[in-house]
Amino acid sequence: MGEINTNQYSVRPSKILYIGIFCCVLFVLISSINETFGQFIQPFFYLTFYWFYYKALKKHNFVFAIFLASAYVGELFLLIDVHKYFNIVLITFFIAAAAMLYTFIPILKIRPREITKEMVLQPVIGVIFCIYTVIYLMSMYYSMIPNKFLFVCGAIFLLFFTMICFLIPLRNSHPSNVYLYIIGGGLLIESILAFVYTYSMPIPVIATGVNIAICVHKTCVAIYYVRVEKIRTDVGYDEY
Repeated sequence: MGEINTNQYSVRPSKILYIGIFCCVLFVLISSINETFGQFIQPFFYLTFYWFYYKALKKHNFVFAIFLASAYVGELFLLIDVHKYFNIVLITFFIAAAAMLYTFIPILKIRPREITKEMVLQPVIGVIFCIYTVIYLMSMYYSMIPNKFLFVCGAIFLLFFTMICFLIPLRNSHPSNVYLYIIGGGLLIESILAFVYTYSMPIPVIATGVNIAICVHKTCVAIYYVRVEKIRTDVGYDEY
């Protein structure tokens, strides 16, 4: 195995990334006091994360822009009223998740490393837990959902997306792929808490949990988009 320059893709958080994280914290804090004021803060961290990407790589990314735009619209209506805007939330989720999956294609084409039984154990446990949780929540809320077909399709797509996020770090051991565990898990937690808040327990602490999951998910996605570009241009990329 050739020597790999790991400094090439050790992206140090820039001032712009810190601004985005600050906007996230501000969004969570203000939303916990007043949801309407929080909605005014929300678009700033989406815009800042795209700015972070552009400054880091000196180019635009149409797919990343689609992801952020669709995620923003979906999560805005998610926080306002999931039940009332159910179709919009699910459709924008499909668009955002599809944009992420499109980004994964070059990574999935890489020849995978040798996988042992020990390596498979934790991801398999995680996937089984995700499947159980989603099926359990589907059985709880199915009768309350306004569009049951879209709900089932969304649940299947969520599981598929989560499994891909867990599969990539197993196939490719690059350190930046660890972010995918947070990206997949963050989206799953965000979705679960949103439905629990809407249909079971409309208490402020759960709404705050949704906001935190949104912010963590978007921060990790922004960082990963930058790191993916740096990984793909590395000479030792295939050796992971």
